[in-house]
Amino acid sequence: MHADAFFAVSAAILGLCIGSFLNVVAWRAPLGQSVVAPPSACPACGRRIRWYENIPILSWIILGARCAGCRERISVRYPLGELATGLCFLAAALHSGPTAGFIREAVFLSLLILTVQTDLTHWLVLDEASIGGTVAGLILSLTPGGIGMVRSVATAAGAFLLFLAIRLVSLLVLRRRPDYVLPPEGMEDEEGFDGGMGWGDIKLAACIGAFLGPWPTAVAVFIAFVAGAAVGLFLMALGRHERRRPIPFGPFLALGGAIALFAGDPIASAYLSIAGLL
Repeated sequence: MHADAFFAVSAAILGLCIGSFLNVVAWRAPLGQSVVAPPSACPACGRRIRWYENIPILSWIILGARCAGCRERISVRYPLGELATGLCFLAAALHSGPTAGFIREAVFLSLLILTVQTDLTHWLVLDEASIGGTVAGLILSLTPGGIGMVRSVATAAGAFLLFLAIRLVSLLVLRRRPDYVLPPEGMEDEEGFDGGMGWGDIKLAACIGAFLGPWPTAVAVFIAFVAGAAVGLFLMALGRHERRRPIPFGPFLALGGAIALFAGDPIASAYLSIAGLL
């Protein structure tokens, strides 16, 4: 097998395994549980999952998407998370090859996938993913081919301040209509919801900036807002979403970040060319 093909396949397999671990983190971390102990077990019956029942994707298929003990259904989000991570690692391997760039991209994409899982399930962007990811992005900016510490710090700070400004403006507007934005379904009794841009999204924007640099980050933010608005309008048209209730924004930032990682500079250049700025 050609060396590049071998590396790509190995990266995909590694991604599947990392995806399995991210499933554990996404399940346990929001509940304040350790991600390393105790060993994985069925959340319904508590039966310990054997190693051969924990092979990414294959075990879910072989078990018929059910626990081997109590036969409780296993959510499809687990193999989907593994598959998404495997495909992202494959894309990173094809994009950067066996270089430091692959490590940067693999770390960044793992953080984005974790964010999608926790935000969709718990309306939560983990500090370990956002703040920890920002630190990781700053450090990895110094690796060969990285964007450099100055650009990483400047973009992270700029993205953070932009989203902080959005939060402050939204809160000023909502002061006149304090009950206009309703809490997410199932969170009506929880405290701390103010209807403004979430702090998790603000910190995640800084993480994206630390990894990508100025123009790709601008592309990521633009895609996130456009995609979020489009999905929101689509769900309302289908009657699946109430207009005054928010939807998790982390997944859209993750989508924008992933697209900008691979195509941020070409998209920005194409826009600037069309706008006559190049």
